[in-house]
Amino acid sequence: MELYLLWLVVGLVYGFVIGLIPVAGASTGLILLFPLLDFFRQDPYLLVVFTTAIVVSSTIGDSFASILMNIPGAGGSAATMVDGFPLAKQGQGSRALSAAITTSTINGLLFGVLALLFLPYYAPLVISFGIPELFCFLLLGFSCVVFIANDKWVRSILGVFIGIFVGMIGQDPTTLAPRFTFGWEYLGDGVQMLPVLAGVLAFPELLEAYSVGHRAVVVKAQDVRRQIWQGIKDSFIHWWDGLRGGIIGAAIGMLPGVGGAVADWIAYSQTVAWNKKEKIPFGEGNIKGVIGCEGANNAQKASGYIPTVLFGIPAAPFEAIIMSLFIVVGLELGTPQLLKDMTFFSVLNWTYMISMLVTVPMAFLLIRYVHHVFKVPFKVWFWILTALLVWSCVQYTGYWQDYAILAFFVAFGVSLKYLGISRASFIIGFVLSHNIEKVLYQYQTLFKWYDVFIRPISLTLFVITCAVIIYGIFFNKSRITYT
Repeated sequence: MELYLLWLVVGLVYGFVIGLIPVAGASTGLILLFPLLDFFRQDPYLLVVFTTAIVVSSTIGDSFASILMNIPGAGGSAATMVDGFPLAKQGQGSRALSAAITTSTINGLLFGVLALLFLPYYAPLVISFGIPELFCFLLLGFSCVVFIANDKWVRSILGVFIGIFVGMIGQDPTTLAPRFTFGWEYLGDGVQMLPVLAGVLAFPELLEAYSVGHRAVVVKAQDVRRQIWQGIKDSFIHWWDGLRGGIIGAAIGMLPGVGGAVADWIAYSQTVAWNKKEKIPFGEGNIKGVIGCEGANNAQKASGYIPTVLFGIPAAPFEAIIMSLFIVVGLELGTPQLLKDMTFFSVLNWTYMISMLVTVPMAFLLIRYVHHVFKVPFKVWFWILTALLVWSCVQYTGYWQDYAILAFFVAFGVSLKYLGISRASFIIGFVLSHNIEKVLYQYQTLFKWYDVFIRPISLTLFVITCAVIIYGIFFNKSRITYT
């Protein structure tokens, strides 16, 4: 137990620091863990503790960069900038941070209880799923990430197919022959996960932030305590805005492949829609704007564990990284073996709850001091993170091939971002490529094409998928783009 608590504390500190670094967030922090996985092979549950603590603390920590620097700690806190940074420029940065921390924590605990504590009770339903049901759930997952998470659905479809193709590179599971390797022996075992994740998710954001100058707003030390209490009061006064954001975040978190910034932006748009007559316009420092989107923040993270753990379909890119980390140490999410593992569920539950309760006082204590971190120019953080990411990605062989494949995916990730092709769609396609191939093969071998339509669960999932596609093509106008 002492060892578990030690890793929890280390994870909380590490995650909070990663959250403070602009554009880093949970994804970058988790990617950096791959070279350290040997520490967790003997007890994989230690990795559950460590990663959960990182996700919780980085989620709260990344609000600091959004509010004080107008640059998101991660994509999920981008909406917080719209009203958080104007408040900081008006000298109310501590108030905005306090409201964000309070709202995010309350909803994180509330929806964490509803989602995580009941996970073991959802598991028997999932175990009863057959191949047709799993096939339809995979279709639903791809439909959500294509038609809801991004308004450019044609490009999202392209991203999914490219991801599936890249994931299929390596050895054909049926013939054991090399597939799509182009004669390069290095690709015989497939494209390594780490350079793909770092190149597509982390480096494009780092490079973009490097090219833009940001300066932090200084928190006035003599006013911090009063503003903290004011932010806490704001959270309770405007409780409906926070709770509505939490409901939206929790609902979107359960949709496979969506998560992240989508929940925050929809929560922010609904806050604006419900508060039409405001003395302080949204975008100019309205505290409700901070509370509304931060309500979705931790709620989405908590409910995102439902599709990730139960079905092995990541709810957001950071969940895809967690899945990859767990596989290395022998924990494969979505499998019957794991769904019967009550120790896994117990460790996940209590780690999440303790992490929430410990991170909050830590965040409040650091409000008056954390602005010193932002005095360090982002260009310094850029080179530190770049060095760590490169070091992590070249551990596979240590030779030039590792550097070449990383350079390729950095260029590829930047190209996806520039062309507007959903990088989340690509990552989901890449991570699930083996699953979709296996399920398709099993379905073709054991079932008829129409079996989907004569089984109640698979038929229901298919109908929901069709509804998602129709909504995404014709009615999905809820996304907000903030530049």
